Amino acid sequence: MPATAGTQGAEQALLIVGAGASGMLSAISARHTARAAGIQDDRFRIILLERNTKPGAKIAISGGGHCNVTHDGPVDRLLEKGFPVKAEQRFLRHAIHAFTNADMIELLGRYGVQTLVRPDGRVFPVSGRALDVLDAMRQMLSDSSAEIVTSTRVDALEIAGTGFIVRAGAASFAADAVILSAGGASWSSSGTTGDGLRLAHSAGHVLEPTLPALAPVFFAVPPKPELVGVSLRGISLVVESDGVRAARTGDLLISHRGVSGPACLSLSRTVAGLLGTGGGAVRISVDLFPGHDAAALAAFILDHAARQGSQFVRTFLQRCPLAPEQLTAKVGQTTDSSLTIPNILVPEIMRLTGIGHEQMMSILTRKQRQALVSVMKRLPLGTARKVPLDKAEVSAGGVSLTGIDPKTMQSRLHPGLYCCGEMLDYAGEVGGFNLQAAFSTGWLAGMHAARSLFHKPQKGSAHPRAHHTAHE
Repeated sequence: MPATAGTQGAEQALLIVGAGASGMLSAISARHTARAAGIQDDRFRIILLERNTKPGAKIAISGGGHCNVTHDGPVDRLLEKGFPVKAEQRFLRHAIHAFTNADMIELLGRYGVQTLVRPDGRVFPVSGRALDVLDAMRQMLSDSSAEIVTSTRVDALEIAGTGFIVRAGAASFAADAVILSAGGASWSSSGTTGDGLRLAHSAGHVLEPTLPALAPVFFAVPPKPELVGVSLRGISLVVESDGVRAARTGDLLISHRGVSGPACLSLSRTVAGLLGTGGGAVRISVDLFPGHDAAALAAFILDHAARQGSQFVRTFLQRCPLAPEQLTAKVGQTTDSSLTIPNILVPEIMRLTGIGHEQMMSILTRKQRQALVSVMKRLPLGTARKVPLDKAEVSAGGVSLTGIDPKTMQSRLHPGLYCCGEMLDYAGEVGGFNLQAAFSTGWLAGMHAARSLFHKPQKGSAHPRAHHTAHE
């Protein structure tokens, strides 16, 4: 239960390493919790250390500068949809229930940032500007009387009696509690280079191998130049290697080095994991008809040949629907290029099936129809060579979840030490899930850090409290 304002007289200090999404929410939550308990601001210092020149650098560039802040829907559905790894889903359940997507939307609304829900459930600011979200969060920090020390990279974390000392170059900071929220190891240009992981490891925490997630996939042999820029909507991207098969449905973009787009981002963690095993080739293909099995597609082609026998196969393919909900004669005759297989792919499909340029539908052999079905259900794109960590939106791996209490985000090794955000070993799907997890785990860490500082007995003077010294 909250302590009253008069329970303790000494100043307490909370130090937060990293002022990204989770770090900023930690500070905001900690101050909110302290004020709700009647703790005056001058009795509780909240200090954020940020290696960049400004807080929230990654938020500013997220979603291509539009900032997909969260995902719509009930919390249980959000967890199920956004975090397919059950252990990660279980770990995050308490945090996201404690600070939900609705809570984040309401908080932004109080600071003038209105949001909209897209048909796919993704939530964006109405303005479409990530900077509006970031400006609101920076104002929240200011209103929380949080001190921000920028351009400061933390070198070391020391356990000092019942408190902590953080060293950053010539400066040292001492505090009663520390929250590590310095991010993972992705998108290094935004400042997330694994500093938090290093500090957690120095405190004894086990680190799981870091893998890129929500990243493009580079091929061993780049796609043909004429395919670069081709966009495929609603398809299923398939990865296969040594008997392992995984697939994601969504949009895909063929790039000059491989593939990108939502379906690829969602599957990239799996690809990176397979590449990391050093096993066989990791093959990437695409199912152009994810909602229909091979038998249904074969029947569709046979029916179309019976009705349009004089049509060239290439014309059929040019008018063939891409990822349709239903296979009907009407769909098979559409000329809307936005709904059909891109024309540039047609020669590749015909080459792979061995069907001649002038061949008509009526003279397709059974073997050719089977080949056509096979290629349309599994069109090979290439063999994966690399999933670049420096281009990943988030990283998987990091601080092992077994060492963190999911109900508080506190270290199981050191009371008063908390970890939150991307540095934890989870990675959500594309669609705002990772930002929500950062907000939620940060909020939970800040809340419990503040509660712990004003619930426990008065500390002795075993360590310097709440000070910052700079040594020349």
